[in-house]
Amino acid sequence: MFTKNYTAALVVSSGLAMASIASGAMAADMPIKAPPPEPFVLDVHGFFDISLKNDYITPRGLLVTNTGLTTQVLMGLALDIYKNKYGFINNIGIYGGVWNDLWSKQNHPTAGSWNEFDWFTGATVKFGQNWKLGVEYIEFLSPPGNFRIERNLEISLAYDDSSWNPWIPFNPYVKWFNALSGSSTVVVGKMGGTYDVELGVVPTLDMGKNGYPVVFSAPTWVTVGPESYWNRGITGCGTLATTPCSLSNTGVVSSGLTAKVSLESWIPKRLGSWYAKGGFQHYHMLNDSLLLAQTFVGTAATYNTAHRDVTVGFGGVGFGF
Repeated sequence: MFTKNYTAALVVSSGLAMASIASGAMAADMPIKAPPPEPFVLDVHGFFDISLKNDYITPRGLLVTNTGLTTQVLMGLALDIYKNKYGFINNIGIYGGVWNDLWSKQNHPTAGSWNEFDWFTGATVKFGQNWKLGVEYIEFLSPPGNFRIERNLEISLAYDDSSWNPWIPFNPYVKWFNALSGSSTVVVGKMGGTYDVELGVVPTLDMGKNGYPVVFSAPTWVTVGPESYWNRGITGCGTLATTPCSLSNTGVVSSGLTAKVSLESWIPKRLGSWYAKGGFQHYHMLNDSLLLAQTFVGTAATYNTAHRDVTVGFGGVGFGF
């Protein structure tokens, strides 16, 4: 009896051992699912961009300089603090940075070519896979003392249509630019407590799909808003200083073409994602007060010689990480 029980036990134990080995081998062949990533992260990114331009004109249509060379330098840091590609909220990030404008013809006795300094901070929320909401506080400062500090708040909403339109996504967006206080951002407009709205698209063609490391984009927008944003009652839109300006709810319409070339073949990725860029942006002033503003900043001698159409050519380099 002892022998029979021992033999049975040996058979059972051997079977269990073989089953264990077999199940272990099968488990080794099965893919192991990694646990879902923790949505709260702290990924650090940075950006730097330098552009050389023939003119400096703001997105709102103010022609600031149109002689000499304009050099504009942008830099900053961004933090991703939440990521979840499966949820409704996909990404939350915060950022901050500075922007400088240098004008070769300024020759200021103390500031030299330093024409403008801006600093900004903001946050973005990507949701619904394709939407992005942004909030940014930005201050415009003038080292030579040409204008009082302009404090602004911008809220933006953008839609990325590349998921269903991979050929040439339009990337529509809207920006509400609220001028909180300080000098008018278009010189002759209301000083603080006003706003304009930028309605735009950025059609984009990525040639990387065809083996070419270049991306073409055509930023296009128009600005609208209350009449007082562009003119607070300043006259001079004509041959006489007392000639009133024709008021309008539109500001400027702009479109252009930008080519951005990846430099990954020359600069390794461990040093950042470098690029070179070039192109042009054309501006058509819809609002007569933007022409009058040129006589105040010195880009036109008189209203009748002001520039209704301006084309800015540019080139530059930059990187991100």
